[in-house]
Formats: sequence, C-alpha cells, structure tokens
Amino acid sequence: MKNLENLFKKPILVVLALMLVATSCDSWIDQDINVDPDAPANVPMNLLLPAIQQSMGYNLVGNNSVRTNNIWMQQFDGTDRQSFTEARYQLTPADVGNLWTPIYTEMLINSSIIIDKAGTVGKESPNYAGIAKVMMATALGIGSDLFGDMPYSEALQGGSNVLSPAYDSQESIYNSIFSLLDAAVVDLNSTNNALSVSGDVIYSGSAAKWKKAASSIKARHYLQLSGRNGSAAYTAALAAVSSGFSSNADDYKVPFSTDDKNPIHQFMEQRTDIRMGATFVDMLKANDDPRLPFYAAKDGNGDYTGSVIGSQNGDASRPGNYVAGAASPTYLMTYAELKFIEAECRLMLNQSGAQAAYEAAVAASVLRVTGAANTAWLTANIVGDPVTLEKIITQKYINSFGTNQAYADYRRTGFPALTLHPGAVIGQIPTRFPYPQAELDYNTDNVPSVTISDKVWWDN
Repeated sequence: MKNLENLFKKPILVVLALMLVATSCDSWIDQDINVDPDAPANVPMNLLLPAIQQSMGYNLVGNNSVRTNNIWMQQFDGTDRQSFTEARYQLTPADVGNLWTPIYTEMLINSSIIIDKAGTVGKESPNYAGIAKVMMATALGIGSDLFGDMPYSEALQGGSNVLSPAYDSQESIYNSIFSLLDAAVVDLNSTNNALSVSGDVIYSGSAAKWKKAASSIKARHYLQLSGRNGSAAYTAALAAVSSGFSSNADDYKVPFSTDDKNPIHQFMEQRTDIRMGATFVDMLKANDDPRLPFYAAKDGNGDYTGSVIGSQNGDASRPGNYVAGAASPTYLMTYAELKFIEAECRLMLNQSGAQAAYEAAVAASVLRVTGAANTAWLTANIVGDPVTLEKIITQKYINSFGTNQAYADYRRTGFPALTLHPGAVIGQIPTRFPYPQAELDYNTDNVPSVTISDKVWWDN
C-alpha cells in the first residue's frame, strides 16, 4: 500500500512543482520578451495605410490578377509553364489563393481596423476612415467582379465566424460598395480630424482627390450593372461621373520603385513565361498607335510582335515599360476610364456629348501612356470618327491594358471580338475566377459550387 500511495503522490508533486515554476516565472521574467516585435498588436493608421495600398497595387492590379485575365483578353499570351496553362483556360482553386488571401488579410481587415481606429472617442479622424472605405470598396469591387459572391458581412467580425463566414451575394456586395463610397464622401468632407492623414502613397492625404476616386469607382460599378438595370444604370453612372476625376492628375494608382518593384516586372524577372498577345499588338500596329512602344518592348529583330494565341511564341515582344517597368505604377482606375464610362452612358441614353467624351477618353489615355498629346494621330484616327459602342469598348480595351477592366467589359459587352484558344480545355473564355482551395477545404458548407464557365451575378 505504501508503494501505491507513493505512486499517486509523485504526479501530484510534479503538478505542484510545475505550478510553482509557472508562478515564479511570472514574478521574475519580464513578460514583454514574449511580444513579437515583428507582429505588433497596435499598428498606427499611418503605417497600416501604405501597407494596404501596396497590397492593392501588387495583388488587385498586379501579377496575381491582371496577368491571368490579360492573357484571357489576349493582351498577353501565356507561352510557357503556368501561364501557358492559364492561356488554355485552366485556372484551378490552387491558383488563386495568392489573390484571395491578401484581399482579406491585407486589404479588407486592415481597412476595417483603420475605420475602427479612426472612430476612437476623443481621437476621431474621419478622413482616415473615408480613405479606408474607398479602399475597401475598391477591393470588394474588383474582388467581386472576379469571384462573384464573397464573404463580407461576417468575414470582418472576428471570433468564431472568421473561420467559416457566410458568403454575401454579389448583389449585396454591390450595395455595400455603394454604401461604403457614400459614407466615405461624408467622412472626407469632415474637417474635424484629431490626426492629419499621413502615409498615403496614392494621394498624399488629399481628401479632394479621394472624393473624386470614390465617385469614379461608383461610376464604374453602376455601369457594370447595365445588363441588370439598363437605363437606370447608365443614369446613375453618369451622375457619379460629374463628381469624379477631372484629369490624368487624379488617376488612382499605386507607385512602385526600383527597390519595391512593379509586380509584372518581378514576374518577368523570375519566370518570363508571358509575351505580348498578337491580338493586341496587331490592333495597335494597324492604326500606328503611339502607345505601342510603351506597351510592348521590341523583339530580337527590332520589331513589335505578338504571340498568336496558342503558338507559344517565346520570341515575341515582352511587356513594355508602361506595364512592366521596375518603377511603373499600377492603376486602380484612371481618368480615361471615367471618360469612356461617360461616353458609353451618353451614347446608350441618346444624349449629346458622347462623341466629345469618347475623344477626350482616348486623348487622356494616349497622354498618360506616352507623355505626349499626339494631336496629329488623334485627329487622323479618333476625332470626328462617329462613335459607336464597339469603338468605345475597343478603345477602352486598349486603355485598360494592365488592369482588370478589359475583362469586366468583355463579359458585359462582348467587345472586342476574341478568338477561342485552339487548345482550350473548355468551350469559352472563362467568365469568372474559381474559389480558392482553402475555401473549399475549410469553408466547405458556405462556398458556392461554381465553375469558371459560370457567370457572376451582373453578367446574367
């Protein structure tokens, strides 16, 4: 019996000893050494802000989104490895996690943190909140246009829901976008800010420019609803245009540098398996378009050539400095896009001014890309050429190189006409991105069952 008593006493003594050590450690070890200096619990808004913006520039309009749909739009051609696979319309759940995850972890959640911080009692800073709301609406808009339904109302709450949030319908997401942008303008109109905005690499804290961006993004997404809402969509978009960008100086873009390199530039350094698409290059060459030398680099023969879809022509021109220079910015939205929106709305509503808006849009695009007015080329090719929807969308397609917008407009209008890849694994150009593998694995009960041939809500 004595041995049995000792057998039970030993575990008890061990537990007591461990409790004593734990208590003693609390009394003499500085608990601050358990804080990870690389993961601070309280990051100030002026540090969160540029981090969100750089992620938007890299992921929303960079390698993880634009490269894929610019291949599908035949502005690029995938000539090898992963890009050739994507050119044949193979995009799997394993391929999109590098886009999906930063939308949440780096953009939406951090924007939500800024909004909360900006509302701290006694330290209210509504201008910060307004900027965060515009960024959140931008990320939701581009993300939803690619994926359709997305987690939103539960995804930013934290707690138990964060691991398995419900999916909001794309219609609901769009309503949230418009609400965020309206609220952003109210916040940006406020002059009662405890903290002045700093760390803003896009507009240097200019509330006036952020308000223009809010209205311009609103115009984009109202127009995206033209298939659903018809004339009402054009009317709403046109109303938003009036408060939007007024020149190229207002462009909504993220800067990069030779140290913090442009994402397509990085991709070409590391993989090099995209080339300019023949559809796009030939379109530019046919009209002696002055943007061609900026969009494309010369090939080994000193010419500008594109890879014919499916040809895997690795000798074709690489992307030029406009989209792939080390220090080239990435564009979330441009003044030229806004003028194309105005031109389409006026045309479809049978209003005057469509021609003037179309000409102004092309002129703004040429000026932004080349740095020169190119008046003679515009006069010979654009000015006075009667506007049609096809011409608007085709020129908008040229302007939208290096963004997601050509893909959105193609699904909405069918312009420009594109040829199916001869080795296509499905019978159409994909109409959406798939949901990522992590969602299929860990949010199985909520993630919608879709294929990349299914349409998003506004495309039905």
